[in-house]
Amino acid sequence: MLPLTATAGLLLTTACGGSGGGGRADGASGGAEGVEVGMTPAGRTTGAAPGFPITLKVTGGDGVLADVTVTDQRGQRLDGALAADGRSWTSRTGTRPSSTYKVGYKARARNGGERSGSATITTAAPEKPNKLELQPGNRSTVGVAQPVSLLFDHPVTDAQKADIERNLRVETSPRTEGSWGWVKDLDGNDRIDWRPKEFWKPGTKVSLKGALAGLPSGQGRYFARDYDLAFTVGENRVVTVDVAAHRMTVTEGGKEVAAYPISAGSDTYPTRGGTHVVLAKNAHETMKSASVGLGDAYPSLPTTSVVHLTSSGTFIHAADWNADKMGSLNDSHGCVGMHSSDAKKLFDRIRLGDPVVVKNTRNTEATDPGNGFGAWQLDWPAWKSRSALKG
Repeated sequence: MLPLTATAGLLLTTACGGSGGGGRADGASGGAEGVEVGMTPAGRTTGAAPGFPITLKVTGGDGVLADVTVTDQRGQRLDGALAADGRSWTSRTGTRPSSTYKVGYKARARNGGERSGSATITTAAPEKPNKLELQPGNRSTVGVAQPVSLLFDHPVTDAQKADIERNLRVETSPRTEGSWGWVKDLDGNDRIDWRPKEFWKPGTKVSLKGALAGLPSGQGRYFARDYDLAFTVGENRVVTVDVAAHRMTVTEGGKEVAAYPISAGSDTYPTRGGTHVVLAKNAHETMKSASVGLGDAYPSLPTTSVVHLTSSGTFIHAADWNADKMGSLNDSHGCVGMHSSDAKKLFDRIRLGDPVVVKNTRNTEATDPGNGFGAWQLDWPAWKSRSALKG
Protein backbone atom coordinates (compact mmCIF):
# COMPACT_ATOMS: atom_id res chain seq x y z
CA MET A 1 0.00 0.00 0.00
CA LEU A 2 1.63 3.24 -1.13
CA PRO A 3 0.45 6.80 -0.45
CA LEU A 4 -1.05 8.66 -3.39
CA THR A 5 2.07 10.41 -4.58
CA ALA A 6 3.10 11.46 -8.06
CA THR A 7 5.10 8.56 -9.52
CA ALA A 8 5.43 7.10 -12.99
CA GLY A 9 2.12 5.48 -13.86
CA LEU A 10 0.49 6.82 -10.66
CA LEU A 11 -0.40 10.49 -10.95
CA LEU A 12 -2.16 12.55 -8.29
CA THR A 13 -4.11 15.76 -8.57
CA THR A 14 -5.99 17.77 -5.96
CA ALA A 15 -9.66 17.96 -6.76
CA CYS A 16 -10.71 20.43 -4.07
CA GLY A 17 -9.42 23.58 -2.37
CA GLY A 18 -6.06 23.84 -0.64
CA SER A 19 -2.48 24.22 -1.75
CA GLY A 20 -0.98 20.99 -3.09
CA GLY A 21 2.14 20.00 -1.28
CA GLY A 22 4.50 17.25 -2.36
CA GLY A 23 2.58 14.19 -3.57
CA ARG A 24 -0.29 14.38 -1.10
CA ALA A 25 -3.87 15.29 -1.84
CA ASP A 26 -4.38 18.24 0.48
CA GLY A 27 -7.70 18.59 2.25
CA ALA A 28 -10.39 21.15 1.66
CA SER A 29 -10.99 24.07 3.96
CA GLY A 30 -13.33 21.91 6.05
CA GLY A 31 -10.27 20.48 7.75
CA ALA A 32 -9.47 16.86 6.72
CA GLU A 33 -5.75 17.32 6.33
CA GLY A 34 -5.05 14.54 8.82
CA VAL A 35 -6.67 11.90 6.61
CA GLU A 36 -4.31 10.04 4.28
CA VAL A 37 -5.34 7.60 1.56
CA GLY A 38 -3.13 4.92 0.01
CA MET A 39 -3.71 2.80 -3.07
CA THR A 40 -2.55 -0.42 -4.70
CA PRO A 41 -1.33 -1.26 -7.25
CA ALA A 42 1.37 1.37 -7.31
CA GLY A 43 2.47 2.87 -10.60
CA ARG A 44 5.74 1.76 -12.18
CA THR A 45 7.73 3.11 -15.05
CA THR A 46 7.01 -0.08 -16.99
CA GLY A 47 3.37 -0.15 -15.91
CA ALA A 48 1.55 -1.89 -13.09
CA ALA A 49 1.16 -5.65 -13.20
CA PRO A 50 -2.32 -6.50 -14.57
CA GLY A 51 -4.75 -8.95 -13.06
CA PHE A 52 -4.95 -7.55 -9.54
CA PRO A 53 -7.78 -5.54 -7.95
CA ILE A 54 -7.44 -1.83 -7.21
CA THR A 55 -7.61 -1.05 -3.50
CA LEU A 56 -7.88 2.29 -1.70
CA LYS A 57 -7.42 2.50 2.05
CA VAL A 58 -7.39 5.19 4.70
CA THR A 59 -3.85 4.83 6.03
CA GLY A 60 -3.71 7.75 8.41
CA GLY A 61 -6.08 9.96 10.33
CA ASP A 62 -9.56 9.47 11.71
CA GLY A 63 -11.68 9.26 8.59
CA VAL A 64 -13.50 7.12 6.03
CA LEU A 65 -13.87 6.88 2.27
CA ALA A 66 -17.02 8.71 1.22
CA ASP A 67 -16.87 7.87 -2.50
CA VAL A 68 -14.63 5.98 -4.95
CA THR A 69 -14.92 5.96 -8.74
CA VAL A 70 -12.68 3.95 -11.09
CA THR A 71 -13.12 4.09 -14.88
CA ASP A 72 -11.11 2.57 -17.71
CA GLN A 73 -10.10 4.19 -21.00
CA ARG A 74 -13.46 3.20 -22.49
CA GLY A 75 -15.32 5.05 -19.77
CA GLN A 76 -16.60 1.86 -18.15
CA ARG A 77 -16.71 1.78 -14.37
CA LEU A 78 -14.86 -0.82 -12.36
CA ASP A 79 -17.26 -1.98 -9.66
CA GLY A 80 -16.03 -2.40 -6.12
CA ALA A 81 -17.08 -2.80 -2.51
CA LEU A 82 -16.55 -0.57 0.52
CA ALA A 83 -15.52 -2.30 3.72
CA ALA A 84 -17.93 -2.27 6.65
CA ASP A 85 -15.78 0.25 8.54
CA GLY A 86 -15.66 2.56 5.52
CA ARG A 87 -11.87 2.73 5.55
CA SER A 88 -11.08 0.64 2.46
CA TRP A 89 -12.49 -0.04 -1.03
CA THR A 90 -11.55 -2.93 -3.35
CA SER A 91 -12.55 -3.49 -6.96
CA ARG A 92 -14.45 -6.70 -7.63
CA THR A 93 -12.26 -7.64 -10.61
CA GLY A 94 -8.62 -7.27 -11.52
CA THR A 95 -7.16 -4.77 -13.94
CA ARG A 96 -6.72 -5.55 -17.62
CA PRO A 97 -3.38 -5.58 -19.41
CA SER A 98 -2.36 -2.52 -21.46
CA SER A 99 -5.08 -0.40 -19.87
CA THR A 100 -5.41 2.97 -18.17
CA TYR A 101 -7.62 3.54 -15.14
CA LYS A 102 -8.68 6.85 -13.65
CA VAL A 103 -9.28 6.72 -9.91
CA GLY A 104 -11.17 9.40 -8.01
CA TYR A 105 -12.04 9.42 -4.32
CA LYS A 106 -13.48 11.50 -1.53
CA ALA A 107 -12.44 10.98 2.06
CA ARG A 108 -14.31 12.39 5.04
CA ALA A 109 -12.83 13.10 8.45
CA ARG A 110 -14.80 12.38 11.61
CA ASN A 111 -15.08 16.12 12.17
CA GLY A 112 -16.89 16.49 8.84
CA GLY A 113 -14.05 17.85 6.74
CA GLU A 114 -13.55 16.36 3.27
CA ARG A 115 -10.70 15.93 0.87
CA SER A 116 -10.55 14.41 -2.59
CA GLY A 117 -7.89 13.17 -4.94
CA SER A 118 -7.35 11.32 -8.18
CA ALA A 119 -4.80 9.04 -9.76
CA THR A 120 -4.12 7.34 -13.08
CA ILE A 121 -2.93 3.75 -13.24
CA THR A 122 -1.43 2.31 -16.41
CA THR A 123 -1.02 -1.44 -16.59
CA ALA A 124 1.63 -3.26 -18.55
CA ALA A 125 1.10 -5.65 -21.42
CA PRO A 126 1.52 -9.28 -20.33
CA GLU A 127 5.03 -10.46 -21.13
CA LYS A 128 3.82 -14.06 -21.46
CA PRO A 129 0.20 -14.19 -22.64
CA ASN A 130 -1.96 -17.29 -22.70
CA LYS A 131 -4.21 -17.32 -25.76
CA LEU A 132 -7.42 -19.21 -26.44
CA GLU A 133 -8.99 -20.95 -29.41
CA LEU A 134 -12.79 -20.97 -29.17
CA GLN A 135 -15.25 -23.38 -30.74
CA PRO A 136 -17.70 -23.46 -32.39
CA GLY A 137 -17.27 -20.65 -34.87
CA ASN A 138 -18.80 -17.33 -33.89
CA ARG A 139 -22.36 -16.86 -35.17
CA SER A 140 -22.43 -20.40 -36.51
CA THR A 141 -25.30 -22.88 -36.44
CA VAL A 142 -24.38 -26.21 -34.88
CA GLY A 143 -25.75 -29.61 -33.97
CA VAL A 144 -27.44 -30.49 -30.69
CA ALA A 145 -24.33 -32.08 -29.14
CA GLN A 146 -21.91 -29.18 -29.73
CA PRO A 147 -20.10 -28.00 -26.57
CA VAL A 148 -18.68 -24.56 -25.89
CA SER A 149 -14.94 -25.24 -26.04
CA LEU A 150 -11.90 -23.17 -25.04
CA LEU A 151 -8.43 -24.50 -25.88
CA PHE A 152 -5.45 -22.90 -24.10
CA ASP A 153 -2.14 -22.56 -25.91
CA HIS A 154 -0.21 -22.82 -22.62
CA PRO A 155 -0.84 -24.91 -19.49
CA VAL A 156 -3.31 -23.78 -16.85
CA THR A 157 -2.28 -24.59 -13.29
CA ASP A 158 -4.79 -26.28 -11.01
CA ALA A 159 -4.63 -23.31 -8.65
CA GLN A 160 -6.00 -20.99 -11.37
CA LYS A 161 -8.74 -23.19 -12.84
CA ALA A 162 -11.47 -22.16 -10.41
CA ASP A 163 -10.84 -18.44 -10.95
CA ILE A 164 -10.89 -18.91 -14.71
CA GLU A 165 -14.13 -20.86 -14.52
CA ARG A 166 -15.76 -18.17 -12.36
CA ASN A 167 -15.02 -15.63 -15.08
CA LEU A 168 -16.65 -17.68 -17.85
CA ARG A 169 -20.37 -17.12 -18.28
CA VAL A 170 -22.58 -19.14 -20.62
CA GLU A 171 -26.02 -17.68 -21.30
CA THR A 172 -28.71 -19.64 -23.11
CA SER A 173 -32.21 -18.97 -24.39
CA PRO A 174 -34.16 -20.99 -23.41
CA ARG A 175 -32.41 -21.54 -20.10
CA THR A 176 -30.37 -24.75 -20.20
CA GLU A 177 -28.65 -26.67 -17.43
CA GLY A 178 -25.01 -27.40 -18.13
CA SER A 179 -21.53 -27.61 -16.65
CA TRP A 180 -17.91 -26.84 -17.42
CA GLY A 181 -15.41 -29.66 -17.41
CA TRP A 182 -11.61 -29.61 -17.74
CA VAL A 183 -9.94 -32.01 -20.17
CA LYS A 184 -6.67 -32.39 -22.05
CA ASP A 185 -6.62 -32.89 -25.80
CA LEU A 186 -4.47 -35.56 -27.44
CA ASP A 187 -1.51 -33.15 -27.57
CA GLY A 188 -1.73 -32.62 -23.81
CA ASN A 189 -3.13 -29.08 -24.08
CA ASP A 190 -5.56 -27.86 -21.44
CA ARG A 191 -9.13 -27.35 -22.60
CA ILE A 192 -12.38 -26.48 -20.86
CA ASP A 193 -15.72 -27.48 -22.40
CA TRP A 194 -19.28 -26.59 -21.40
CA ARG A 195 -21.96 -29.12 -22.34
CA PRO A 196 -25.64 -29.19 -21.49
CA LYS A 197 -27.04 -31.96 -19.32
CA GLU A 198 -29.04 -33.23 -22.29
CA PHE A 199 -28.72 -32.46 -25.99
CA TRP A 200 -29.55 -28.84 -26.82
CA LYS A 201 -33.10 -27.96 -27.78
CA PRO A 202 -33.24 -26.90 -31.45
CA GLY A 203 -33.21 -23.14 -31.84
CA THR A 204 -31.37 -22.47 -28.58
CA LYS A 205 -29.31 -19.27 -28.59
CA VAL A 206 -25.98 -19.63 -26.80
CA SER A 207 -23.44 -16.97 -25.84
CA LEU A 208 -20.16 -17.01 -23.95
CA LYS A 209 -18.68 -14.08 -22.07
CA GLY A 210 -15.15 -14.69 -20.88
CA ALA A 211 -13.95 -11.86 -18.61
CA LEU A 212 -10.37 -13.11 -18.62
CA ALA A 213 -8.27 -10.04 -19.42
CA GLY A 214 -5.56 -9.68 -16.80
CA LEU A 215 -6.36 -12.98 -15.12
CA PRO A 216 -3.33 -15.22 -14.43
CA SER A 217 -3.30 -18.75 -15.81
CA GLY A 218 -0.21 -19.88 -13.91
CA GLN A 219 3.50 -20.17 -14.65
CA GLY A 220 3.73 -16.39 -14.99
CA ARG A 221 1.24 -16.15 -17.85
CA TYR A 222 -1.84 -13.93 -18.15
CA PHE A 223 -4.78 -13.57 -20.48
CA ALA A 224 -4.38 -10.47 -22.60
CA ARG A 225 -8.04 -9.90 -23.43
CA ASP A 226 -11.63 -10.92 -22.91
CA TYR A 227 -13.33 -13.46 -25.15
CA ASP A 228 -16.88 -13.80 -26.41
CA LEU A 229 -18.79 -16.14 -28.67
CA ALA A 230 -22.35 -16.65 -29.87
CA PHE A 231 -24.00 -19.45 -31.81
CA THR A 232 -27.36 -21.04 -32.57
CA VAL A 233 -28.40 -24.68 -32.28
CA GLY A 234 -29.90 -26.18 -35.42
CA GLU A 235 -32.28 -29.10 -35.92
CA ASN A 236 -32.31 -32.18 -33.72
CA ARG A 237 -30.35 -34.52 -35.98
CA VAL A 238 -28.87 -37.76 -34.61
CA VAL A 239 -26.76 -40.26 -36.56
CA THR A 240 -26.77 -43.81 -35.18
CA VAL A 241 -24.25 -46.44 -36.27
CA ASP A 242 -25.29 -49.99 -35.40
CA VAL A 243 -22.03 -51.85 -35.85
CA ALA A 244 -23.49 -55.34 -35.43
CA ALA A 245 -26.28 -54.63 -37.93
CA HIS A 246 -23.87 -52.97 -40.43
CA ARG A 247 -26.36 -50.11 -40.68
CA MET A 248 -26.48 -46.35 -40.18
CA THR A 249 -29.66 -44.37 -39.59
CA VAL A 250 -30.26 -40.63 -39.49
CA THR A 251 -33.13 -39.08 -37.55
CA GLU A 252 -34.34 -35.50 -37.56
CA GLY A 253 -36.83 -34.42 -34.94
CA GLY A 254 -37.06 -38.04 -33.84
CA LYS A 255 -38.11 -39.33 -37.27
CA GLU A 256 -35.91 -41.49 -39.48
CA VAL A 257 -34.97 -39.62 -42.66
CA ALA A 258 -32.20 -41.83 -44.07
CA ALA A 259 -30.61 -45.27 -43.70
CA TYR A 260 -27.38 -46.60 -45.23
CA PRO A 261 -25.42 -49.86 -45.26
CA ILE A 262 -21.96 -49.52 -43.71
CA SER A 263 -18.80 -51.45 -42.97
CA ALA A 264 -17.33 -50.53 -39.58
CA GLY A 265 -14.18 -51.64 -37.76
CA SER A 266 -13.12 -55.27 -37.89
CA ASP A 267 -12.76 -57.45 -34.80
CA THR A 268 -9.07 -56.52 -34.78
CA TYR A 269 -9.76 -52.78 -35.08
CA PRO A 270 -13.28 -52.31 -33.68
CA THR A 271 -14.92 -48.89 -34.01
CA ARG A 272 -15.01 -46.73 -30.87
CA GLY A 273 -18.41 -46.79 -29.21
CA GLY A 274 -20.44 -44.17 -27.40
CA THR A 275 -21.67 -40.73 -28.39
CA HIS A 276 -19.29 -38.80 -30.60
CA VAL A 277 -19.65 -35.26 -31.97
CA VAL A 278 -18.95 -34.21 -35.56
CA LEU A 279 -15.66 -32.29 -35.29
CA ALA A 280 -14.87 -31.47 -38.90
CA LYS A 281 -15.79 -32.28 -42.50
CA ASN A 282 -13.44 -32.54 -45.47
CA ALA A 283 -14.66 -33.17 -49.00
CA HIS A 284 -11.34 -34.82 -49.92
CA GLU A 285 -8.76 -36.42 -47.66
CA THR A 286 -6.07 -39.10 -47.78
CA MET A 287 -6.30 -41.83 -45.16
CA LYS A 288 -2.83 -42.60 -43.77
CA SER A 289 -2.38 -45.40 -41.25
CA ALA A 290 0.68 -43.79 -39.68
CA SER A 291 -1.29 -40.62 -38.87
CA VAL A 292 -3.67 -42.58 -36.63
CA GLY A 293 -1.04 -44.68 -34.88
CA LEU A 294 -1.31 -47.80 -37.04
CA GLY A 295 2.13 -47.68 -38.64
CA ASP A 296 2.01 -49.14 -42.16
CA ALA A 297 -1.17 -51.16 -41.63
CA TYR A 298 -2.59 -49.97 -44.95
CA PRO A 299 -1.43 -47.86 -47.91
CA SER A 300 -2.41 -44.20 -48.33
CA LEU A 301 -6.00 -44.13 -49.54
CA PRO A 302 -7.48 -40.98 -51.09
CA THR A 303 -11.16 -40.71 -50.25
CA THR A 304 -14.08 -38.32 -50.13
CA SER A 305 -16.86 -37.06 -47.85
CA VAL A 306 -14.80 -37.41 -44.67
CA VAL A 307 -16.47 -36.71 -41.32
CA HIS A 308 -14.21 -36.53 -38.23
CA LEU A 309 -15.56 -37.99 -34.98
CA THR A 310 -12.42 -38.16 -32.79
CA SER A 311 -9.00 -36.55 -32.83
CA SER A 312 -7.39 -40.00 -32.76
CA GLY A 313 -8.75 -40.95 -36.18
CA THR A 314 -12.30 -42.28 -36.03
CA PHE A 315 -13.95 -41.08 -39.24
CA ILE A 316 -16.94 -41.69 -41.45
CA HIS A 317 -15.94 -41.67 -45.12
CA ALA A 318 -16.46 -43.11 -48.57
CA ALA A 319 -14.82 -46.54 -48.84
CA ASP A 320 -15.66 -47.99 -52.24
CA TRP A 321 -12.74 -50.40 -51.88
CA ASN A 322 -15.01 -52.22 -49.40
CA ALA A 323 -18.15 -51.91 -51.53
CA ASP A 324 -18.90 -55.63 -51.46
CA LYS A 325 -18.84 -55.63 -47.64
CA MET A 326 -21.27 -52.76 -47.04
CA GLY A 327 -24.21 -53.98 -45.00
CA SER A 328 -22.71 -57.43 -44.37
CA LEU A 329 -19.16 -57.38 -42.95
CA ASN A 330 -17.14 -55.05 -40.73
CA ASP A 331 -13.66 -54.89 -42.22
CA SER A 332 -12.15 -51.43 -41.64
CA HIS A 333 -9.36 -50.23 -39.33
CA GLY A 334 -11.89 -48.51 -37.06
CA CYS A 335 -13.59 -46.03 -39.37
CA VAL A 336 -17.14 -46.27 -40.66
CA GLY A 337 -17.03 -46.87 -44.40
CA MET A 338 -19.87 -46.12 -46.84
CA HIS A 339 -20.63 -46.25 -50.54
CA SER A 340 -19.37 -42.97 -51.98
CA SER A 341 -22.86 -41.91 -53.07
CA ASP A 342 -24.25 -42.53 -49.57
CA ALA A 343 -21.27 -40.85 -47.91
CA LYS A 344 -21.87 -37.74 -50.05
CA LYS A 345 -25.54 -37.61 -49.03
CA LEU A 346 -24.60 -37.87 -45.36
CA PHE A 347 -21.79 -35.33 -45.76
CA ASP A 348 -24.16 -32.79 -47.30
CA ARG A 349 -26.83 -33.34 -44.65
CA ILE A 350 -24.99 -33.24 -41.34
CA ARG A 351 -23.33 -30.28 -39.65
CA LEU A 352 -20.63 -29.72 -37.04
CA GLY A 353 -21.91 -30.58 -33.59
CA ASP A 354 -24.28 -33.33 -34.68
CA PRO A 355 -24.13 -36.39 -32.41
CA VAL A 356 -23.05 -39.74 -33.85
CA VAL A 357 -24.01 -42.63 -31.57
CA VAL A 358 -22.02 -45.83 -32.15
CA LYS A 359 -23.61 -48.91 -30.58
CA ASN A 360 -23.19 -52.69 -30.57
CA THR A 361 -19.44 -52.51 -31.13
CA ARG A 362 -16.86 -54.94 -29.78
CA ASN A 363 -14.67 -52.02 -28.74
CA THR A 364 -14.76 -51.70 -24.95
CA GLU A 365 -12.07 -49.00 -24.73
CA ALA A 366 -13.27 -45.82 -23.02
CA THR A 367 -12.81 -42.77 -25.23
CA ASP A 368 -11.18 -39.95 -23.28
CA PRO A 369 -13.39 -36.83 -23.10
CA GLY A 370 -10.52 -34.79 -24.55
CA ASN A 371 -10.34 -37.01 -27.65
CA GLY A 372 -12.47 -34.79 -29.85
CA PHE A 373 -15.55 -33.43 -28.13
CA GLY A 374 -15.84 -36.45 -25.87
CA ALA A 375 -17.91 -34.93 -23.08
CA TRP A 376 -20.85 -37.14 -24.05
CA GLN A 377 -18.74 -40.23 -23.37
CA LEU A 378 -19.33 -39.50 -19.67
CA ASP A 379 -22.59 -39.56 -17.75
CA TRP A 380 -23.78 -36.31 -16.22
CA PRO A 381 -22.35 -36.75 -12.67
CA ALA A 382 -18.97 -37.79 -14.09
CA TRP A 383 -18.89 -34.78 -16.39
CA LYS A 384 -19.82 -32.32 -13.62
CA SER A 385 -17.04 -33.73 -11.46
CA ARG A 386 -14.54 -32.28 -13.94
CA SER A 387 -15.54 -28.74 -13.02
CA ALA A 388 -13.05 -26.88 -10.82
CA LEU A 389 -16.08 -25.51 -8.94
CA LYS A 390 -17.67 -28.87 -8.19
CA GLY A 391 -19.52 -29.01 -4.90
